[in-house]
Formats: sequence, structure tokens, C-alpha cells
Amino acid sequence: MSSSAGDMSIDDAWNSVQSAVLTLWSKTTRRMRATGAVALFFFFCILLFGPSELPDASSLPNLPTLPEVSLDYHDPPKSPYNISKVALLIENRPNPILAPLLLHFMSVVPPDWRFRFMGSLESVQFVNQSRAIREQVDAGKLDLTYIPANMSTAGQEMISRFLTTLWLYETVLQPAEWLLVFQTDSMLCANSRQSLNAWLDYDWVGAPWSPNARFGGNGGLSLRRVSAIIDVLKNQEREINSEPEDIWLTDRLGHRPGAKLANGTASLTFSGEMYSGDGELVGSKASKNSAHKFGDVAGELVKGIDDWREGFYEPMGYHTGGSGRTLHSAIWGTQAMRKHIWDYCPEVKMMLEMDAAKYVPGNCHAEWKRWDQGESGAESEPVPETEIIDGVEYPMIPAGLLSPW
Repeated sequence: MSSSAGDMSIDDAWNSVQSAVLTLWSKTTRRMRATGAVALFFFFCILLFGPSELPDASSLPNLPTLPEVSLDYHDPPKSPYNISKVALLIENRPNPILAPLLLHFMSVVPPDWRFRFMGSLESVQFVNQSRAIREQVDAGKLDLTYIPANMSTAGQEMISRFLTTLWLYETVLQPAEWLLVFQTDSMLCANSRQSLNAWLDYDWVGAPWSPNARFGGNGGLSLRRVSAIIDVLKNQEREINSEPEDIWLTDRLGHRPGAKLANGTASLTFSGEMYSGDGELVGSKASKNSAHKFGDVAGELVKGIDDWREGFYEPMGYHTGGSGRTLHSAIWGTQAMRKHIWDYCPEVKMMLEMDAAKYVPGNCHAEWKRWDQGESGAESEPVPETEIIDGVEYPMIPAGLLSPW
């Protein structure tokens, strides 16, 4: 059956559709045919097995309501320590004084300061044997760090190279702004009325090489401004085997625009080494002449209680020399001076190279056991000399220990 002439017959139409489908099929890939077959399969499954209508919500069972959970992440507790203040001890020798010295400085330096010990494998291991040291490490108060293998602190020249390395100030100590450097021949006195924080306005302060100096001071016990030192080291480099690091740095720090270094008079109050400073004043004298101290002090000396301090030089700390082998006569030269130091800052005995037998009073010296020689060694040695000051027996400083200047 066909329509009028000029119209397409049904057979022609079917043949056209069939030809179009075959052409389209021939242009598809096997992957497309497989995907289409899977889609058709799921479509017919939904038509055949799917629900005829959605169930009414009221016919659904009552499900329990899940509780809402919210997590509140509090900020970590703030550290009680100020990251801009660091006290540094560098020592590659496993010296028995290291742990007691570190712990003493931690008790005297204001509590917001952090501490860092840098040493050799042996000295770090030695310090880390102390339970008290480990507790400070766990509390975040103290860091134990190795001296890099390509660096050394054996001898004055090596120490000077280490302390004039930009890497130390810019990387290791970052982000510290104030650095307290102390060594095994330095001590801060617990009886001092001064605070280390009173000196933070200065770029450098240490025991003066001259009371009349405009700036400069020994680096063995010194307070340094890190940013100022970084500025110097970015522009200048210390020549090997030249000046010690403290002389080299202070000379350059002192000539920077806007520099503020403590002069000799102020530095004498900070640390005593070669020269003596003003004596303490008690009672009404102190109130009239209170300007001889730099920074805040803890109260006044009371007449009738603190009379023993009248007229004696009391710096915040002491620095000796040669790991306690060199004492200067201006500080240690008389019995009265030594007696006052024993009373004012008894912890200095920790850093002095003395025979402990000298502290045993009376006739007990011969019974004192020497660790390096055994009990018999003490008997064969001459009895160490002592000196009597106001009826009290004190150790006698060895004759070769005092420097005449």
C-alpha cells in the first residue's frame, strides 16, 4: 500500500529509519554499546520492580534522633617563657659543674627566660644524665643542642669564630632579641638586688675592661642584643686569628648609629671581674645616694640587718677568667673582700678551682678523701692553708691564682 505519487511509501520510511540506525550503530564503539546496554538494563529494572508510588511519611517507623556533636578546639596553652629572651651556655667538655650551673642560673635569671645548652656529644650526654635537667627540658625551659660537626669551641679562637657566626644569631637563636651568654667561670648572685631584665635597653653589657670606657665588656658573662649583632655580621666578617669575639663585636656595635652600650660605670654594676665598683650604702645613706645603682633594685638595705654589706662592692654577678683559674686583686685581693664574697655570693665557690679539703675546718684535713688520689693521697699531701677572718676559717686562695692587675 502506498500513498499518492510523490509521497514516500511506508516501506521506504522503514528502510530509511533502519539505514539510519545501522549507520549510527556502526559509528559506536564496543565500550559505548556496553554502557548503553547497562543503562537500559537498570532503566527496565526500575520500571518493572520499583514501587508504584512513594509511601506516606506517616507510615514510616519513628527513628531515634541522632545527637548533634560539635568539636571545640581550644588554642594550645601559652608558654610561660618569652621566646625573645634566651640564656646560652656553650661547653664541649663534660664538666661536672654544667648541670648545677645551669640549674642555678635558671633559679636566678627572671622566670620568663628560656635556656639553651650547646655542647659536644659527650657534654650533652653528660648534662642529660641529670633528672633535674630532664625535667627542665620536658617543661620547655631548656633546649639541649649539639655543636655542629663542622664547628668547634675548643679554645679561645674557636669560641670567637663560633660567636661571630651569623648562623648562630640568625638561625639557632631566632627569634630571640636578647641573649645572655654565660660560661663555667661566671656566676649570677642569688643575693643580688638587681634583675637581669633591668638591662634590656642596652645592646651589650659585660664586665668592663676599663671603668672609664664608653662601651665594651667581657663576653664571658654578657647581655647582647641579637638584632644589632645580626646587622653587624651581615656587613662585616671577623678575620681569623684576630681580636677576641667580644672586643671585635663591641667595637663595631659601639659605632653603629643609635647604638646603646653600657659604659664602664654602668657595667661595673652588672658584673665584676678586673675592677671594683661603688660600695653598698645602708639606711639613710642609700636613700640619699640611690643613683649609684642602674635599674630597679629589690628594696633598700636596712640599718641593723644589712650592716655587713656596708661599703662593699656587690655586682649582680662575677666573671673570673681561665675557668676560675684567674682572680683579679681588685675584687679578691684582701681577706675582707674574699670574706664578703663568700657571704654575699657563696655560689661563686662552684666555679673556682679550689681543693675542697680547704673547706674542712679544724684538724680534719688529713681525713679528707681526694677523689683523684684516694684516701692515702690526702695523708701524704701537706695540709692546705686556710685563713681566719673574724674567728671563722676560710679557704686560702692559692698564691698563683691571684692576678696582680
